[in-house]
Amino acid sequence: MEPTLHLLAEQTEDIGCPVATAYRYATNMERFGDWFPGVLSIASANDGPHATVGKEYRETAHIPLRGERKIRVVVREARMNEFFATEGHLPPLFPRMEISFEATGANSCRITWRMFSRSKSSIARFTLLPLARATLAKRAAAGMSSLKRILEDRALEV
Repeated sequence: MEPTLHLLAEQTEDIGCPVATAYRYATNMERFGDWFPGVLSIASANDGPHATVGKEYRETAHIPLRGERKIRVVVREARMNEFFATEGHLPPLFPRMEISFEATGANSCRITWRMFSRSKSSIARFTLLPLARATLAKRAAAGMSSLKRILEDRALEV
């Protein structure tokens, strides 16, 4: 049985780069901290290639009211140039990040970033999730704007 997902934040950007470039860059989670606020560091935790189901990362993130936390992140779904999902072990939030990719032209794409909670706790739903929604909405807007800038500037080798 699939867990109930509670949407925390969603942000969409139209980006002036090929969908394959955007997918390759955004699904390398070692780069996540380069564009998403609150991520202090993230590193591979196993030898699997990026954007592969089962690939693991160790993320250090700043969590409101809790400070710096280490989170085990696992890739759960990956469909080249279409969809990417990770799940983090951070109780009681239990985050799930999803990124959808859509080619809108030869050199343009649309990326939709979403963060969900997999929490089963009714207490968390009424106390923690509203705070997480407010924080993640701001971070998502800033993060997607940053991702757009990076991909369009091609400042980094992607």
